[in-house]
Amino acid sequence: MSNDVTSEDSILLLWGCMFIKEFSQMITIVLSLPIINFCGEGLRPNHIGDLGGVPVDMPKNLVHFVAYDGDPTFGNKREHPKPMRTYDSKINSFGFDLRYTDNTMLDTTNKALKSAYRRDNKRNLGDNPWVSVTVNSGDRVTVPNPVHRIGYGTLNPSKEAGPVHEYERLDNDQFGLEVYAPPNIDPVTNKPWRENRYAEDVFIQRDKTGQIITHIECSNRDVPRPPCTQFFNLGPQRNLSIKAHYSRYNLADWQQIEQVVRQHVLGFQKTS
Repeated sequence: MSNDVTSEDSILLLWGCMFIKEFSQMITIVLSLPIINFCGEGLRPNHIGDLGGVPVDMPKNLVHFVAYDGDPTFGNKREHPKPMRTYDSKINSFGFDLRYTDNTMLDTTNKALKSAYRRDNKRNLGDNPWVSVTVNSGDRVTVPNPVHRIGYGTLNPSKEAGPVHEYERLDNDQFGLEVYAPPNIDPVTNKPWRENRYAEDVFIQRDKTGQIITHIECSNRDVPRPPCTQFFNLGPQRNLSIKAHYSRYNLADWQQIEQVVRQHVLGFQKTS
């Protein structure tokens, strides 16, 4: 067999070397890129963005229904490609669940915790320890103290709201909160408006200037787990508002609930 190298062999060898060189450069470039840029946002372990003026990292296994300013509203399709999210992307809403009694967030990767969550909710007991949290920010929050606006509007409804949504302050506070309830009697049923199936009691906490800083609405329905919705802020430095949903049987723990929710929302702040 001859060991002579023909011109055709030289050309093939040259092309082979060029291919290896180009392929090596391509691999080097790809490996030097962050995974997020090369493979897309879906592989990122966290949702990132600006939450009330602060950069945040929110693990995808802890939060859900994350939306940003400019996203289509529920039920509408996105008209443009989904933008790459950065720490400047304004988050306008997201949610999470937690068990306030031991300060544990629902982790969707934890099978035992998911099982406990499903079991507790299926039992539908009054003292269910789970709290469902919704956080609004970005273009959803347009005033400095949204909770005061919500509370003031509730206590001063329009005439069209009807007597079941009118409120008078009761003589006695409860759990350190002002208490408001619908006054008077329903002429049709001859029962207090407060016993109407749509009636709610309202609980208010104010600061030293009279501004409402915690606003709680609780159903008066005779059901195993009458719902309460608690509204509060994180202070003037954070442009966001928070809603916590829980059983009225846990209303006495409203301060503890607010504290643990605050802790977790503040814990999403980017640390490095």
